[in-house]
Amino acid sequence: MSPKFPFENKRSGQEEMINKIKYCLENKKNLLIHAPTGIGKTVSALYPAVKFASKRGLNVFFLTPRHSQHIMAIETLRKIGNITVMNIIGKMGFCNNVYEGLHPGDFHEMCNYLKKDGKCKYYNKVYDKGNVTDEAKAKVRELRGVVLTSEEVKKRCVDFCPYEIACQGARKSTVVVADYFHLFNPFISGTFLAKIDKKLEDSIIIVDEAHQLPGRSRDLVSSKLTSYILNRAVKEAKDVQAEISNDLEEFQSMVENLKGKIRMGDEGYISKSEININSFGLKFLERLKETSDLVIEEGKERSHCLSILDFLERWTNSDEQNFTRIVRKRPSRYGEQVEVKISALLPSEITSDIINNSYSTILMSATLQPLEMYSDLLGVKRCESVSLKSAFPKENRLNLIAPIATTKYSRRGDAQYKNYADIIKKVFDSVGGNTAVFFPSYFFLQQVENYLDEGINYFRESQELSKEQKNTMLKDFINSKNSLLMGVQSGSFDQGIDFPNNSLKCTIVAGIALATPDLETKSVVACYNRHYGKGMEYGYIYPAVQKVVQAAGRAIRSETDKAVVVYLDERFMWRNYIRALSGENFKVSRAPWVDIKEWKGVDGQN
Repeated sequence: MSPKFPFENKRSGQEEMINKIKYCLENKKNLLIHAPTGIGKTVSALYPAVKFASKRGLNVFFLTPRHSQHIMAIETLRKIGNITVMNIIGKMGFCNNVYEGLHPGDFHEMCNYLKKDGKCKYYNKVYDKGNVTDEAKAKVRELRGVVLTSEEVKKRCVDFCPYEIACQGARKSTVVVADYFHLFNPFISGTFLAKIDKKLEDSIIIVDEAHQLPGRSRDLVSSKLTSYILNRAVKEAKDVQAEISNDLEEFQSMVENLKGKIRMGDEGYISKSEININSFGLKFLERLKETSDLVIEEGKERSHCLSILDFLERWTNSDEQNFTRIVRKRPSRYGEQVEVKISALLPSEITSDIINNSYSTILMSATLQPLEMYSDLLGVKRCESVSLKSAFPKENRLNLIAPIATTKYSRRGDAQYKNYADIIKKVFDSVGGNTAVFFPSYFFLQQVENYLDEGINYFRESQELSKEQKNTMLKDFINSKNSLLMGVQSGSFDQGIDFPNNSLKCTIVAGIALATPDLETKSVVACYNRHYGKGMEYGYIYPAVQKVVQAAGRAIRSETDKAVVVYLDERFMWRNYIRALSGENFKVSRAPWVDIKEWKGVDGQN
C-alpha cells in the first residue's frame, strides 16, 4: 500500500502547496514556501515527498531547529502510514548514562572515551567487535515496525544505546526526522550520512521553520574564547598534565594582550594572524587533546582545554572574507574579561552544498518572506518559490498600528517606559481576556514592568526559568482567562507555541527587536551588501520584522479564532517596516483601546 493523504478534505492552500511540491520533485528543483499558519504545511510537505520517495527509492529528511519540534512530524507520519520512519536526536539527548550538567562538547569526548575502552554497556549491547549484535538487530526490526518519537525510542532501548539503534534503524527507513545540525553542521554531516547509509543525491530534504536556518547555520560554525575558559584550562592542565601548562600560559598571554587594543566595555576587530597557533606547533594541539581526554576520564563535567581546541580548529580553518574576528573587553564577577569571537557571516557557505546536492530541498515556514532573501542567503539554486495566502478569514483579526510609543534607543527613558505600561493597561482592559505582550528585550520588559498597574494579574518570562517552569506558566496563563503574559520577541512564548481554543485574545508587539549595532552586526550588513547589495535589509531590518511577524502570529491559530494584534511602535509606520509586513490589513490607531471596543471580533465585545 502507498502512503495516503490522512484527511478527508484539504484546507485552503494545501492543494496548491502539494501540487507545487510534486512539480519540484518531478523536475529535481528546490522550493521555498511561505505557508502562513493554518495551511497545514507539515502534512502538505510530507505527504507528496513520502509518496514520491517510496516510488523512486529515495529518502526523506525532515529537519527542525529543535528536537522538541519533531513531535508534529511524527504524528503526521503516523497518520500518512505505510512508511518506515526513524526519529533521531543528538547523542546526548538519547544517552542512557546520566551526566548532570555536562557540556555537549565534553559529552562527546566522554562518549568516545567510554566506547573506545569498552566501558559503555549500552554501546556494547549494540556492537561486538564492530559488528551489530543479534539482539540489536532484533531491536531495530521491532522499532522499524512502528513510528515512534525519540522519547519512545529511548524508552524501548533501556538496555541499548538508543542513538546507535536509531542510526541502525535509519539505514533502512524511508523517512528520517532529525535536527538541522545533522545535515547542516559541516563538522558532522558527512559522518552522519555515512553512518545511516544515506546519500544526499538520493535524499529529499524538508526544512521546517526555514526562516531560522540562516542564523542557526552561522551559529554552527562560530566559536568564542574567554578569559574564564583560559584560566580554567591552565588550572586543568596543571592538575592533570603539567608539561602543557607553560605553553597554555604563553597562549593565554597572547590572547590577554589583545585587550590592549580596546577600552573596557568596548570591542575591536582583530586579524587571523593575531592569534598565531603556528608559533606553538602541532604538539600543542595534540597535548590539548590529551589533557582534555585525561580530564574526561577522571569523570569531570567538562574540559576547558577541549573548548580551546575547538576554538582553535575553527579559528585556523576559517577564511578572512566570510568570517569576522572580534575582541571584547568586559567587567565580570571574575574580574576583567577578554572575549574573542569568530563569527560566520555568510550562511550560503554552510548551507548551499547540502541544499543543491540533494535530490530536492523544500524550505518552508510561516514567515519566509521575502522569499528572494532566503534564496540568496541560503544559496539555493534551481529554485522555485511560492507564497501562499492565509487560510484564516481576514475579518477574524484586527491589526492596529499604534504610532503612540517607541522602543527606539534614543527615546528610551522613564517617560517612555511609563507610556508603554499605560497603553498596555488600556489595551488589556479593552480586550477583556488573555493578552500577550512581546518586548524587544528582557531589559525593556523589566523597565515597563516597574510601571505596570498593580491590579493586573500577569505572568513574566525570564531567562532563569527552566523548561518545566515555562510549561507551568503557560498552562496557568491559558487557564486564567483574563491575564497578561509578558515575554520577549524570539523568546520562549512567541514561536512554536499554540494557544488552544482561542485562549489568547490579543497580542501586543511592543517595539522592534533590532539587532544591537555592534561590530558583528555591522560585519554581517557589510557582507550582505557586498554579495547581494541589500545589507541593511537582509542583515538588520528583515530579521527584526521576522520576530515581529512571529510574535503577531500567536493569537490566531485556527479558522475560528478571533483576536487583535497591536503593533505598538511609531516605526511600524516607516516605509521599510510596513513594506516588510505586507499581506495584512492594517488600521492606524492613536487610541487602540477605543478601536478594540468597537470591533466585533473579540469575544465579550459583541
